[in-house]
Amino acid sequence: MNEKAIHNEYDLLIGEMNRMFVTDDAAELEVIHDYAKKRIDRIYEYHFGRLNNK
Repeated sequence: MNEKAIHNEYDLLIGEMNRMFVTDDAAELEVIHDYAKKRIDRIYEYHFGRLNNK
């Protein structure tokens, strides 16, 4: 994953968090939560790799 892709993951994560505030559907909230956790894991892995490759 490159820097542009990780910034896209960040933008999508922000959008998912915003959607959590407005949804009134428990099933949708669960799906959004799952995607948000995957995105934050990808962001973490990218930066962990970046820091360990110095």
